[in-house]
Amino acid sequence: MGHGALLHHLVSDAAAAVPDRPAIIAEDGTVTTFAQFERSIAAVAGWIASQTARGDRVAVIADNGPEYATLYYAAPRAACVLVLINQRLSADEQAAQLATVDPALILGDARYLEPLNRPDAIAFDGEQWIAATQSTQRPRPDEPDADDPVWLLFTSGSTGAPKGVVHTHRSITAAVRGSIAGRSVRPGGVYLLPFPMCHIAGYNMLVHHGAQSTVLPVAAFRPDAFAAAVNRCQVTSCSLAPTMLHSLLAHLDQTGIDLPSLRDIAYGSSAISADLLRRALDRLDVGFHQGYGMTETGGNVTFLGPEDHRAGAAGDAAVLTTAGRPHAGVQIRIAPNGEILVRGDQVAVRYWPDTPTTDDGWLHTGDAGYLDDDGRLVVSDRLKDVIITGGENVSSREVEDVLSSHPDVDQVAVVAVPDPYWGEAICAVVVPTADSRPDADTLVTHVRKHIAAFKRPRHVVFVDALPLTTNGKIAKQILREQLRAQFTD
Repeated sequence: MGHGALLHHLVSDAAAAVPDRPAIIAEDGTVTTFAQFERSIAAVAGWIASQTARGDRVAVIADNGPEYATLYYAAPRAACVLVLINQRLSADEQAAQLATVDPALILGDARYLEPLNRPDAIAFDGEQWIAATQSTQRPRPDEPDADDPVWLLFTSGSTGAPKGVVHTHRSITAAVRGSIAGRSVRPGGVYLLPFPMCHIAGYNMLVHHGAQSTVLPVAAFRPDAFAAAVNRCQVTSCSLAPTMLHSLLAHLDQTGIDLPSLRDIAYGSSAISADLLRRALDRLDVGFHQGYGMTETGGNVTFLGPEDHRAGAAGDAAVLTTAGRPHAGVQIRIAPNGEILVRGDQVAVRYWPDTPTTDDGWLHTGDAGYLDDDGRLVVSDRLKDVIITGGENVSSREVEDVLSSHPDVDQVAVVAVPDPYWGEAICAVVVPTADSRPDADTLVTHVRKHIAAFKRPRHVVFVDALPLTTNGKIAKQILREQLRAQFTD
């Protein structure tokens, strides 16, 4: 990685080493080289500096694209904080988040800015933005400090109200270094980014720019468009949530399309079933990478590499239940209550505006888990997703893994619902496979064959689709709210 712990050094170093290599490929095919990208970042940073004071917030609401990528680096280079607002939120939700951070500038796609009805909003297709990209202003006379804040991201809200997480040059570049080493990212490839750049998964762009690789950011994931883009742009690596991988495999099986250029797939965002992983390994000639991290850690803190996945596919099933080993830049320990704690430079230091993220340097992740005998992290469940029924603690993930192995189950989420006798009862929300018609008793019997009887679902609900957050996680909070009304009537 670069000569300093500042975000824009990732690009300036690549521009010096491989100036003519593509840094960004837009969905319309437009190519921006590292040299061109460096000039664009410097121009926009200079313009932002002319409009703001050091430390001001600059908000962005947009789909993935070259403009967003430029702001990733340009706002921090101007010693400002880029506030990443989820474009899929309602205008009221966006306005509420903007009110909490009081941005000096709001930039983005016109279709997302217009409903906000703010005179200070600047659209990417407008004259002010075009002028910004051609600015000759200096970013600022002195470089930012490594501990200056650079990004403010809101958590997904999958287990509660979104919180604003403040990252610095130091924390994000530490996450980038950890991922380049932990995933053994190869230079010179083409990486496809399908996750919204308002989420921490967007740090993968920095990881690949740090490895002097090309990035193709796409505005939305559709399996047909994804497969076409991989073959059109000779994509060598990508990141996918398990839900995305599932739909991609279905598309490839249906069409017979192959993806010969693809060499590596990193998955994360939520747990993956062993059955889905084996299907993927059978269908795609790629190395699989698992990672565990969250918004507060700036990226992944553990990695499970291709060799471990091959061992798992060959019969060592236990390894597939782990998230791998921590990289050298972090420490992980397990609290007495089973919670996973993380410490390292990549951990964000505060929530907006000034609440510490850590307790004596340790981040409480909210995840339950343990370290196995080989030092790999096993993430058992979200602490909030552990179901306490009749005094017994049940991991929703364990029940989901068993149900996922049934041939009639396409997708499943297990949550707690109120129960007057048991306190909480286990409810399985199931999306059946195409053309199958499973019944509840069959699925409950299947669970009882594999795990303890007290872990069986007492309710099975069949649905056409599960609600998802914008980064591909199953939105269990929404499920719980929907089911709570049903089971308390």
